[in-house]
Amino acid sequence: MNEWLRIFWLPSTTVERLKELPATAGVYYITALWIVLYVGKAKNLRNRWRTDHHRYQQFKLLHPFGRLHYRVLALNQIGSYEKSQIARFQPAWNGTARATFWNLLGLFLAIWMRVLVYAALLIGIISIVIYLFFSA
Repeated sequence: MNEWLRIFWLPSTTVERLKELPATAGVYYITALWIVLYVGKAKNLRNRWRTDHHRYQQFKLLHPFGRLHYRVLALNQIGSYEKSQIARFQPAWNGTARATFWNLLGLFLAIWMRVLVYAALLIGIISIVIYLFFSA
């Protein structure tokens, strides 16, 4: 399986269910519609998101498309693993202090454009199936 897709098979949660994160060390990914936006690490995933995480407001804006995927790791592994994941995915939010209006507008447009493309593809596939079914 493609390494990029593996993170989407990891356990995940939504912004409303952050209290259900495990109280263990790990690396987490903020994603929306197959886009990795941020990679972070925590000694305790639940506590990291219980207090006001600096990306919480941005993550909240992604609702209903945003997910927080996480991988539980040993405490001595999280630093190097996080660095390798940041190098692999080069997420847009890593390396930026706070999101500006223009960054959030770009994110909003990127997500909704993907929604429109996925909807158009779905409608196209349904149309083809209906055409093939009724033309036979």
